[in-house]
Amino acid sequence: MRVESEIVKIPGNKSASVEYIEDELTKRNINPLRWAIVNVDDKIYTVSVANLKE
Repeated sequence: MRVESEIVKIPGNKSASVEYIEDELTKRNINPLRWAIVNVDDKIYTVSVANLKE
């Protein structure tokens, strides 16, 4: 296994929940080891992700 750092843009909603962010990452076939929201625009969350790949 290896870990790759990625920056992902996710459509924003009124309340960013852990479930919402992780669902969006899963839709993109990302297996997050850890993630953090690094920027918030009007309608976009920029998320830094440590993606666990096999």
